[in-house]
Amino acid sequence: MELNKENVKKLMKLITFTLVLAFLLRNIDIVKNAVVSIFSILSPFLLGAGIAFILNIPMSCFEKLWKTKTSKKGTVKKSKMKRPISILISLILIFFIISFIIKLVIPQLISVIVMFAGNIPDLAYDIKEWALSLTQQYPEVRDQISSIEINWDQIINELMNFVKNFAGSLVTSSIGFVVSVIGGIFDAIVSLVFAIYILMSKEKLAEQLKKIVKAYFSEEKANYILEVCALSKNTFTNFITGQCTEAVILGTLCFLGMLLLRLPYAATIAILVGVTALIPIVGAFIGIIIGAILILSVSPIKAVIFIVFLVILQQIESNAIYPKVVGDSVGLPGMWVLVAVVVGGSLGGMLGLLLGLPSVSVLYAIFRKDVYKRLKLKEKSA
Repeated sequence: MELNKENVKKLMKLITFTLVLAFLLRNIDIVKNAVVSIFSILSPFLLGAGIAFILNIPMSCFEKLWKTKTSKKGTVKKSKMKRPISILISLILIFFIISFIIKLVIPQLISVIVMFAGNIPDLAYDIKEWALSLTQQYPEVRDQISSIEINWDQIINELMNFVKNFAGSLVTSSIGFVVSVIGGIFDAIVSLVFAIYILMSKEKLAEQLKKIVKAYFSEEKANYILEVCALSKNTFTNFITGQCTEAVILGTLCFLGMLLLRLPYAATIAILVGVTALIPIVGAFIGIIIGAILILSVSPIKAVIFIVFLVILQQIESNAIYPKVVGDSVGLPGMWVLVAVVVGGSLGGMLGLLLGLPSVSVLYAIFRKDVYKRLKLKEKSA
């Protein structure tokens, strides 16, 4: 290789990159702690950006419904109150939905858990008698079930001791708990204010980011980066709308099915299943567990019927509804939807479940476009 000015620059960049990479690998723990600290500092702003992205979806819809006025010259007049009112309506709508879900589900769940806890001995006896009635033709099994005895006094005493120990530890750590709660409230307020600032000036911020990209990259690279950003925005927006649509469909089907089967708490469980369905693929299983606990307080048989019904419904949702609704909204084939969810959940847990699908969709679109581009170049050169 000829050591001209250009090659020397490339060699210096390669040496610098190698030295930096070696330093990072040798001090991986320091780098990890530094990254965690930076993310903890920036977390309110990152959360605010996420809130702004979600609020932008209903806000844009409300802005489209806003009637525009034209001047005598035919130009469109911009209303100064259009954006603030759209943001306010979006916040009120989301707050109303969250409050409605909490008010309907949480009190019902607490009351059932309290009643369920008080009736555990009677319920256990009923289950035992039910199991004995099913095993009349099997004397050995009946004898084993009949020999089961539970010392409820000992269990209650152990629960009381656990509650006392937990209360003692809670009191000793109350100062830290209060500080963490205050810190969380402060971060939430900062995130919300930051989100509103982003929404109020999103066009200006987008224009500034475009200028920065064009200033530091070549025209070809800048256009590519902006194209990927636009693709990512559209994909994540479609993913959120598709996910909400799928949750509504699943919740409605659950409600109608429970009404047909005459199962209790149909509205509460249907809303719970719809909300948990916002977690891709696996969310409905959370609804199965909580719903079964609620129905178990009324009838063990109906709880079993509910589990069977929701498992079937969840299989239909996972293999038919979800790939069709959410997969089509993000432009991803059904097979890759399942792959994205499984891999995302394995790598990133709950956050990976939520972000895996749209991220893979963006990569899929970029890869597909690059494949077609290379095929066209080969056809031209042939």
